[in-house]
Amino acid sequence: MYYLGIGLATYKIIIAVVCVISIILIKTIHKVRAYRVCKVIKDVEREKKKLISNRDFLQQKIDATDHKTQKVSDIVFGWLKEVDKLVQEVENVTLIAEPESIRYNIEMLNKIKALNIKCEFEPFSNPIPSLEHFSSGNFVCFEPIKETSDRLLEALQNRNFYKIGLYGKRGSGKTKLVKAVAEKARYLGVFDAVLFFTVSQNPNVKQIQDEIADLLNLKFDKNTEVGRSREIYLTLERMDRPVLVILDDVWENLDLEELGIPCNNNRCKVLLTTHSKQEFALMNCQEVIPLGPLSIEESWTLFKKHSGIDNESSTDLLNVAREVAIECQGLPRTIKDVGSSLRSKPIEEWKASLESLRYAMTQYDIFISFRGKDTRDSFTGFLYDALCRERFKTFMDDEGLKGGDGISSSLIKAIEASKISIVVFSKKFAHSAWCLDELVTILKCKKTKNQQILPIFYKVEPSDVRHQKNSYERGMAKQVKRFGDDFDKLKKWRSALFEVASLSGITYNTGYEYKLVHTIVERVNNQI
Repeated sequence: MYYLGIGLATYKIIIAVVCVISIILIKTIHKVRAYRVCKVIKDVEREKKKLISNRDFLQQKIDATDHKTQKVSDIVFGWLKEVDKLVQEVENVTLIAEPESIRYNIEMLNKIKALNIKCEFEPFSNPIPSLEHFSSGNFVCFEPIKETSDRLLEALQNRNFYKIGLYGKRGSGKTKLVKAVAEKARYLGVFDAVLFFTVSQNPNVKQIQDEIADLLNLKFDKNTEVGRSREIYLTLERMDRPVLVILDDVWENLDLEELGIPCNNNRCKVLLTTHSKQEFALMNCQEVIPLGPLSIEESWTLFKKHSGIDNESSTDLLNVAREVAIECQGLPRTIKDVGSSLRSKPIEEWKASLESLRYAMTQYDIFISFRGKDTRDSFTGFLYDALCRERFKTFMDDEGLKGGDGISSSLIKAIEASKISIVVFSKKFAHSAWCLDELVTILKCKKTKNQQILPIFYKVEPSDVRHQKNSYERGMAKQVKRFGDDFDKLKKWRSALFEVASLSGITYNTGYEYKLVHTIVERVNNQI
């Protein structure tokens, strides 16, 4: 019993000592773990601040990059995306100083450290290839083309623009340019896909929808225009990255929603091309960009390339060749076609081609005289479009041809070269000295060249024009005040108004303007 009693007492003491030691060990372990957790949390905060600093520095570096010549590496943007996601995750979760959370805290710390280690990028950016690199075939990026391509690219990258228009004369190179710019934009990661359609060759909705479906590998479940439109719309909306839709050679106002093209968000952008700015009047483009002609020297450089002319050619041939290049009016396609057709030909053919070009480039079917502020972006713009679609070579004067106090020689030549002049008498026509000067020249051409004149009385009475009453009286009063001493000029203007307004014309006051346009086109068809 004694032995057993001593044994029990000792056992109890041992148990007590073990318990005390265990409690001390557990407390020590908890303290060590708590210390470690706190240290990890501090390390996470320190590394997070370092990561945010690295991110901000990198963003400044990106902002300072010349994005016209340098493309920032996709890896850089991928890193920034990872950083933003991780920083957001850290800020959304409260790091708990509890032993159980240490594994999560360490995992978060390791992620942040890994991103900090990866923040040095070589190369940070790469040179962007020139526009020629993105174009198929012979493509020379002259100054007007470069300026327009830069504007196009900026517009395509602008999040506020979802519908963009490009206009320029036929042969100016619009189609090649938009294709090259689109490929460059795709290279820069602006778009995931580019869909290209030539609208003039596919004038009906079903045909365009079929082409869109082919490019999207889409099989229609419904065969109605509305059903097809809805399927295309939803397919484009679901695409991971923005899509660019190019509608080339647009001749009339297109209902994009009818085609199934989203046109009010940045998931899908639309780029339209046409030969005339007036085409965009009803299409609500956020940006409209012109493509101008080449300069004389640029035209000559391109012409030599395609014609085979060089400094070793005879002086006579060089002189004729330069004149031929000038007559191509800075249009790259015309320059290429004419130059290629004359390569290695005798000088006689060059001279014949020069005469043919001079005739073709200076002869117009129709000259439209109008006051720009009154009807340029409405009736006259639509009339011009309709005449061009009927393949009439139509001259619609540009504000750039005006300057000084007298009618420009360019306008005089255009009037003299036309077969018929359409004069749009609007309410404030007589307020413009330019319009009155044009009218005098038009009347002179009628008498000397047997040119035809078709007056359009747009919301005015012919008698008001003839006898200068109402708005025409006020307009002439303005001219008297300005040119009161030039009695001869005022007399010519009044006489021209009277004579032209006495000719058989078309009067319009109310009703559908498209019917008026149709009537004018029919009348012109019968007269030319």
